[in-house]
Amino acid sequence: MTKMFSSIVRLPPEGTLLRDLAVTSLAYVSEYGDVCNVEVDFLWDAVKVSAPTPQAALDPFRSLYKAAADIAAQKAKEIRLGVLRNDQQILSKLLRKPVKGFTYFDAIKDFLYAYLTREPDLSPFSRVEVGARGIELGEGRFAAINPLVSERYEHGLEFWRLNYSRELQVRLDEAWYALILAGFALAAASFVGDDLLLIYLPEDLVRTMRSLGKAFEVLKALGRLQGLHGKLSAIVREERCSTEPFPAFVLLVSLKLVERAEDRGALYDFNYSLPLAYSRLRRAGNVFTMVEKRRAELFDTIKFAVKVAREDVRLVEELLDRARRTLHLGAGVATRRKDEPDFTVYSRFFTLLLQAIHGAYPSHEVAYYGARYDLISGELVEGIIRALA
Repeated sequence: MTKMFSSIVRLPPEGTLLRDLAVTSLAYVSEYGDVCNVEVDFLWDAVKVSAPTPQAALDPFRSLYKAAADIAAQKAKEIRLGVLRNDQQILSKLLRKPVKGFTYFDAIKDFLYAYLTREPDLSPFSRVEVGARGIELGEGRFAAINPLVSERYEHGLEFWRLNYSRELQVRLDEAWYALILAGFALAAASFVGDDLLLIYLPEDLVRTMRSLGKAFEVLKALGRLQGLHGKLSAIVREERCSTEPFPAFVLLVSLKLVERAEDRGALYDFNYSLPLAYSRLRRAGNVFTMVEKRRAELFDTIKFAVKVAREDVRLVEELLDRARRTLHLGAGVATRRKDEPDFTVYSRFFTLLLQAIHGAYPSHEVAYYGARYDLISGELVEGIIRALA
């Protein structure tokens, strides 16, 4: 029996954005590992990486960093998020060059490309220290940049349920920065106003899909975890989505997934939870603050969207247009047209529709509300009633 090399990646504290981003990166590593004989097992607070040799164990990490760097290069053109003054010094040390005039995605791209030319190291991933000095990942040579620890401005000294007598410090080394920044590049979906939206893979979904083995291989409509996450991020980026009002956001994402699905029948037959997790960070002055951290369950809304598509795909397009308009009005990226229903009407309609999808509101009442305010066509009224029957 061939002896396998094993390495342990300890996870940052539960509930932190650092952990969310690390898990997202490691989910990608697990799928790259599937094609190069590397096993990635998600334990409780750690991930075990097993491979024939130490060099082979590095291959899926290299694939992750290369893919994330390419994605960061593209997002640098689309998400013009300038580096805050407080973070310029940290990133200059990390990149070993000045970053004045850089966006965060310029910095992530350059760092990951540069890190790939060195010899990536897995050994720092076995060290996660949480104590009176704060949180240290690996050797902890560099302070964490502001977006990665935006929660501390919300929770103060009770940050992550840990009591500190002074401001919490979070420090990472280069290996940990590569893993976390790769996750950040993958998760960043849109920047609307002063809000940056991060879409990432919920940890429980990653664990479930790995334990179910090849479940996503038969789900051709979404692909596996990478495919699902890539589609979700692309939808939000292309639509310039806000997350408010929340029901319109959930419906828009579900409708777009169904619209793009190669196999809607597979989507309808999918019988597992399908959560979406996101964080919304707000840039204010020289800090980022976590203003929302939430998850949505797409299981019921996707099934509803499939039923609407079966009625007529044009009804999906009409409902998508209403959801898009609601989100754009809510985010202030669109203005109300003459004789158009008020934003509150849009918002109320999608709130009632989501309640009806979950069985908490009569379907005909939702349809009547939309028709009364001339929000939806007669065809969509009938389509909604039939889809909710």
